Amino acid sequence: MIKSVLNEQDYYRKVFGGWLGKNIGGTLGGYDEGKTERLDLTFYPVIPDKPIANDDLDLQLVWLHALEQYGARITSKELGQEWVEHVFFPFDEYGYSLTNLRYGLQAPLSGSFNNPFTDCMGSPIRSEIWAMVAPGAPGVAAYYAYQDAIVDHAGGEGVYGEMFFAAIESAAFLESDKERLIQIGLSFIPAECRIANAVSDILHFKAIGKSWIEARELIVSKYGNYNFTDAPQNVAFTILGWIYGDSFEDCLLKTANCGYDTDCTAATLGAILGIIGGADSIPERWVKPIGHSVVVSPQIKGFSVPADLDELTTRTLQISKEVIAIWDIPVAIEGQHPTRIEKDNLLIPGEWSGDYNPRGLLEQSVSVNRYLLPEGAALNQGLEVCVDYGPEGPAVGLMERKKLIISLRNRSKELWEGKLALEAPAGWRTEEAPFYQLQPGEKLEWETDVATGGDRQPFYELTFRIDRWHDNSLWNSHNVRFILISSGYWKLWGPSSSQHTEAVVPGNRLSFSKLLGTEEPGMYIAKTTLINPRKRNVRLIVGTPFPVKVHLNGEIVLEDHELRDFVPGYHRSYMHRLFEIELAEGEHVLEIEAQKGNEPLELFVLPVAFTRTKTPGGNYYFTDILFGSGDEQRYTSSVYEK
Repeated sequence: MIKSVLNEQDYYRKVFGGWLGKNIGGTLGGYDEGKTERLDLTFYPVIPDKPIANDDLDLQLVWLHALEQYGARITSKELGQEWVEHVFFPFDEYGYSLTNLRYGLQAPLSGSFNNPFTDCMGSPIRSEIWAMVAPGAPGVAAYYAYQDAIVDHAGGEGVYGEMFFAAIESAAFLESDKERLIQIGLSFIPAECRIANAVSDILHFKAIGKSWIEARELIVSKYGNYNFTDAPQNVAFTILGWIYGDSFEDCLLKTANCGYDTDCTAATLGAILGIIGGADSIPERWVKPIGHSVVVSPQIKGFSVPADLDELTTRTLQISKEVIAIWDIPVAIEGQHPTRIEKDNLLIPGEWSGDYNPRGLLEQSVSVNRYLLPEGAALNQGLEVCVDYGPEGPAVGLMERKKLIISLRNRSKELWEGKLALEAPAGWRTEEAPFYQLQPGEKLEWETDVATGGDRQPFYELTFRIDRWHDNSLWNSHNVRFILISSGYWKLWGPSSSQHTEAVVPGNRLSFSKLLGTEEPGMYIAKTTLINPRKRNVRLIVGTPFPVKVHLNGEIVLEDHELRDFVPGYHRSYMHRLFEIELAEGEHVLEIEAQKGNEPLELFVLPVAFTRTKTPGGNYYFTDILFGSGDEQRYTSSVYEK
C-alpha cells in the first residue's frame, strides 16, 4: 500500500489547530453550558484573557500522560488506572465510574454498573487525542475511543459518540469533505443507535431545505432530553453547525447557539475545523483573547501538564510516531517531502478483524470483564479469561448464592493445561474448580456458584487461579483478581401494602415497579439502616421527580412537595433533594416517603462528600457507607453531634 505523506509542518499545524479550536469552542460555549433555550451569541459572551478550564481538554491531557506512561498499546485497564490517580471529578458519569474504579472494578463494568449516565457527553468530548496520534487511520482512532469510553459509558450512546468523532477527526488529516467525513464517522457506530439517527436527521433536514433554526427545533422535538448532557441531541448540534455554517466563526456560533451542552458541542466542532484547516485557518479575533495557554481544572492532578499549546502539540506528535509504527498506519510524517494524500488509505470497519475491529468490540457484553494472560500482556496471544457477572452485575448480598460464568480461551499456539481454583473470602463456599486442557483456539466455560458469608464489607475480593503444568508438574500460576460489591438492603412498602417487602438492591437505584411489581400511584416507603464507619460530613442525595419526605433517626431532615426533573449527579442535584449533615459513626435509620404519580417511581440514594473538601475534588461517593444490616428500628448514636 502506498503511504500518504504528511509534511511535518503541515501535521504540526493541524494538531495545533485542533487543540486551539478546542480551546476556542470550549471558551465560547463555557459560559452558557446547560442553557436549553436557543441562544444569540455573536462572540465570546465574556471577553477572556485565557481559555476557560474545561474537562473537554483536561481529560485528554490525562490520556496524553497515559500514552507517555504506558505506550501505544494502551487499553481501558490503564485508562481506568489513570482516572483513579489523576482525575478527581465527581461529574455525572465521571463520578459513578470513579466510584466503581475505587471499588476495584475494571472497564467495562466500571462504566456500565449502577451508572445512569452512559448516554451522555463525557466521552464524546475527549476524542481528539486519539485522532491526533492516529492521523489518517479512523479505525485506530475509533479503537482507542472505544477503550476510553467504556471506562465510564459502557453500553451507552456515549461510546458511540466518542468513536464517531474520533473517526471523523482522524480522517480529517487526509480528507476535508464534510459529507465523506461524516459518513466515515457513521461507519464505525451502529446504524440504529440514537446518535446515528440524529446525525442522519440533521443531514436530511439540510437536504430538504430546512433552516438551521428549524433543524434545531426538529432535533429538540425528537431527541431533546431534560438532561442537557444527553449525547444524541448534542452530537447532532455539533454536526448542525458544521454543515450549516459557512466559516469557522459561523459554524461555531450556530452550534453554540443551539444551547444545551454548549462548551462540549462548540469545542468538538472547533477541533474538527482546526484539524481540517490548520491553525492558520482560525481567525485572529478568536485567537487573540485566549492565546495559546493551557488551563487545567484543579481536580486534575499528579502529572506534568503542558505549559502551552506548543508543548501540547509537540508531545502529541512524539506519541503519534510510536502509534503510527505500532499500528503500521499507512501515513508517513516527513520533514523533507510535501504532503501527499492517498485517500483510499482511509480504512473502513470491514477491513478490520479480531480484537482490534472497533465495530466488533461493540458486540462484547458490558457485564463481562476480560483479562489477558500472562498478566500485563497487551496482545491477546496467551490465555484469555472472561468473568461474566450476570444480569445483576458485580453485586452480591449476605448469605446469597451468586452465579458466575468464567471462560478461558487459548489464544496462543501452545497447549495450556493444569488446574483451576476460585479463592473467595473467609466464610464463603465455592465449588471445586475443574482441571483444564486447552489446545490452541479451544475454549472452556465453567458455570459456578459462590455462596457468600455473613461478614458485611463494602466489597469483596476473589481470585481465580490458573495453575499451568509442564510435563505433569506445576510450572507457574496466574491469578485473576476481581471484585464483588456489597448490595444494599431495604424494606419497601407500596400504597396498598400492610406488610413490607425486603429487597436486596445492587447499586443506588430503587426501581419500585420492579421491586414491588406495581405501578399504582400513591405513597411508597423505603427504609434502611445507614451504616457509617466514621464521623464525617455527608451530603445525602435523595433523588426522584416525585414529592419526598426523609426521616433520619426519626427526625425529618428533608421535605419537598413539588414535582421536579431530577438528574442523579453527585455534584448537581437540586438543593431541595439533598441534605448535608455531620454524620456520627454508627447505624442510622433512614426512612424515605415518595408520593408517586402516574410515571414509574425510581429513587436514587447517594451519600457523597461536601463540595468543599480538604483538597479539590469534592462530592465524591463514600464507598464505605453501607445500606441496611440487622434490625432497621435500632440505631446506636444520634445523627447530630454536639
